[in-house]
Amino acid sequence: MTDGEINEVVTKVLRSRLNQFGFARSNVHSELDFDGSPIIRVIARYEKQDRVPSDKLVDSLEDIRSELIQRGEERFVFLDNEYPGEAEEEEEELE
Repeated sequence: MTDGEINEVVTKVLRSRLNQFGFARSNVHSELDFDGSPIIRVIARYEKQDRVPSDKLVDSLEDIRSELIQRGEERFVFLDNEYPGEAEEEEEELE
C-alpha cells in the first residue's frame, strides 16, 4: 500500500476512536527500522493539549493494524502523538 492509502485507513480509525481528544490529522511515512526492516510511522496530531490515555492509543493501534492486515499490508505500525505547542517535524511532500 502507498503512504496515502495507509493514511486514509489511519485517519478513519483515529477519527472514530480519538476525535474526543482533539485528533486533527495524521501523517504517514514509510521507513526502515533500526535493523533495516520496513515499517510504517504514523504521527497523529491533535488540536487539544489533553493527552490521550494509553489504553485508547493501544486500541487504536490494534484497529489500524487489523485493518491494514486485511488489506494485505504486513509492515509494523509505530504511532507517535504530537500535541499543540510541540515542535512539528518538517513534512516532506509525497509524490
